[in-house]
Amino acid sequence: MGMRKIAIVALIALAWVGAPLEQGVSFAQAAPGAMATEAMASSLSPADKDALMNKLAEAKKHDKIARAGWSQEPLTQATYDKKIDEIKDLMAKLKSGQDFPLSAVDKAVASPHSAPY
Repeated sequence: MGMRKIAIVALIALAWVGAPLEQGVSFAQAAPGAMATEAMASSLSPADKDALMNKLAEAKKHDKIARAGWSQEPLTQATYDKKIDEIKDLMAKLKSGQDFPLSAVDKAVASPHSAPY
């Protein structure tokens, strides 16, 4: 028997035995109360807020250096400008005591993947 015939026979045998070939997908949604709550900046201690401010300042400094290093590429510059503005907004919110999700910090600090490094 060739490999194709063996594979066909094996699939038929599995179907005959009743083994499921595909797993079902459920599109049911969880109740809103069952969803995980997102960590917010208001839940941080003062020391954690200071550490977060330092992290944002370092990311802003890094992005300014990266932007200057790729000055001949306008799209990369624009991407870094947008990231720097996002970081400035988060720093202003943190200073003024406004609440925001900590996932916004992760997004703002992450690499834009627009530079070739």
